[in-house]
Amino acid sequence: MKLKNATRLAVIGVFLQLVPAVMYLLIRMNLLSWYSQQGQENWYLKYLGILSIIGTALLLPFFITLFKSQK
Repeated sequence: MKLKNATRLAVIGVFLQLVPAVMYLLIRMNLLSWYSQQGQENWYLKYLGILSIIGTALLLPFFITLFKSQK
């Protein structure tokens, strides 16, 4: 993979890692609620973990490509 493509994936990965942090910040500021009116966890909280994992996985090709290009 070329460094340019890996950098694009890394930018997307960083964005996907920022989304859960911003969502938790909004919850802590009471701009979003943790639970719905039915007492269940809100739908957006169910997917924050997977977004963070995907974001981390998209950073991996960048660092591997960067390491290979340094040799």
